[in-house]
Amino acid sequence: MISVATILGLIAAVGIWQYLTQTQKQVQQLTITKAVVVASKDIPAGTQLTQDYLTIKEFPAKAIPEDYPSTIDAILNRTVKSSLKQGEIITEPRLVAQGAEGGLPMVIPDGYRAHTIKVTEISGAGGYISPGDKVDILSIVERGEETVFSKTILQNVLVLAAGDSIIDINNVAEPGQKIVSQVTVALSPRDSEKVALASQVGEMKLVLRKFNDENILATTGINLEDIYGDLLPAKPLPEGYSQTVQVANNNLLDDLNSIEVILGDQKSYYYY
Repeated sequence: MISVATILGLIAAVGIWQYLTQTQKQVQQLTITKAVVVASKDIPAGTQLTQDYLTIKEFPAKAIPEDYPSTIDAILNRTVKSSLKQGEIITEPRLVAQGAEGGLPMVIPDGYRAHTIKVTEISGAGGYISPGDKVDILSIVERGEETVFSKTILQNVLVLAAGDSIIDINNVAEPGQKIVSQVTVALSPRDSEKVALASQVGEMKLVLRKFNDENILATTGINLEDIYGDLLPAKPLPEGYSQTVQVANNNLLDDLNSIEVILGDQKSYYYY
């Protein structure tokens, strides 16, 4: 007669065997790799793929998504719809369909326009703006040498492209010239009109937003008086106007020199 202990031992042995067999299969599946095409460096949206953007790497078969190309030649000269990070596997849904026109027009959202803004390294968030980022657009209105007003005119704007360019065609900045960047953003037709007008009357600045920050804040703008208040020099009175100052003790005026000024039938005295 088979004892209870023997039966339990057999059950345990079978369970261990099944566990080890399953584990071995999982290990074998993880060790099976396939060659896939990955980005050798960050690739901006709208970029046409060339050899220097692509490389081949081995990945575990279970970690590879569907619709992946296994050779570089299969996707060479194709255009990417959205930006890719270095080391990211390139899949068919991330590419513009073969035969379709690629480039920037393929990444413009429906109902929007691609609007290019010329900015300096400072006004363009120090050159750290990349395609796919979100920015706020500030307008600074100037009158002569005096900055009079600054206001955020648009918020949470999608960056479609960002490329550096230099004014001088020989790529050498002359004294007084500025190295500039062209940042292309997605705007509605109405917002594009706002930016076009604001760029003609003042300076534009782009403010980089935190990733996934979609909050829209109400702003009223700000001027120099809001910041510095009484520290600013007093504005001169219009021509023909004078300011009357009341003195607590008229006897103090006896020790001062005075100038009499007559405007029409009005007589004023200025003491010094």
